Amino acid sequence: MSAPSIIGESDPPKAWIETIQRSLRNYNTAATGIVEYYPVVFLIKNASNSVSGGVLGNISRGWLHVRSLWVDKMWRGRGYATHLMAAAERYAIAKGCIAAFLQTASYEVRPLYEKLGYRVFAELDDHPSKGHRRHFLAKQPLLGIDDGSDRRDRADIVMQPYASGDVMATVNRGIQTHANAAIGLPEQMWFAANFFLRNEDGEILGGALGDTWGLWLHVSDLWVDPALRGKGYATKLMNAIEQLAIQRGCTNSYLDTFSFQARPLYEKLGYKVFGTLENHPKGHSHYFLKKSL
Repeated sequence: MSAPSIIGESDPPKAWIETIQRSLRNYNTAATGIVEYYPVVFLIKNASNSVSGGVLGNISRGWLHVRSLWVDKMWRGRGYATHLMAAAERYAIAKGCIAAFLQTASYEVRPLYEKLGYRVFAELDDHPSKGHRRHFLAKQPLLGIDDGSDRRDRADIVMQPYASGDVMATVNRGIQTHANAAIGLPEQMWFAANFFLRNEDGEILGGALGDTWGLWLHVSDLWVDPALRGKGYATKLMNAIEQLAIQRGCTNSYLDTFSFQARPLYEKLGYKVFGTLENHPKGHSHYFLKKSL
């Protein structure tokens, strides 16, 4: 049987992405014994029932991860971002969460998060480009937010845990539009960066998933089938995604991993820890690493 090959796909079949992400989740579950996972989606719906903002995230391992927060420009300054965060935290506390974490940029709403009790534990300079910075914040213990949520306004905040792809895209598109306006990088847009390990039968046996934006590569997922581990394929996948990033003009890379995952591999490849969350999940550590390409 011939060795599997590494192929790059900017727009891969959905099943390929799901194979990598599902396999990585299964590995994490086996390592920690934690199976609970809940989507977190709260939306601002105006009188016409269209989406004017939202908070997207998930609950896993006893933590709330806030992935995206956006409020349409016409609704800003009225406290909706706080209301969205308060709704997400109330839900997380009801599910037994002890802490929360998120990322934000220097041109976004770090002051709001700090007002809500979040504290910076790590930073990336010059992300996504020179003069900007990415902040990583956490809140522990998670005690909730008093947002005066009983007051009435002209828009409602509703929970929609199984939101459609179009709804999710609306929130993420709003965030991206704001970012583009803030940093002015039309020639350094966000692009997917995906490499897969595929055998001659077309079976996906591993992959490195990520994206490039500005000067940075972000590696979100790395997985190799157990039968192929120890043969250097993880290193080959990382080399492939890094080379693509360099071709796109990236000068840096970052990723995150857990104490039960592949920190030694990443350090061997030149990555250095720049931030740590302890007890995420309980009894383990969550590491954030970066590298100059």
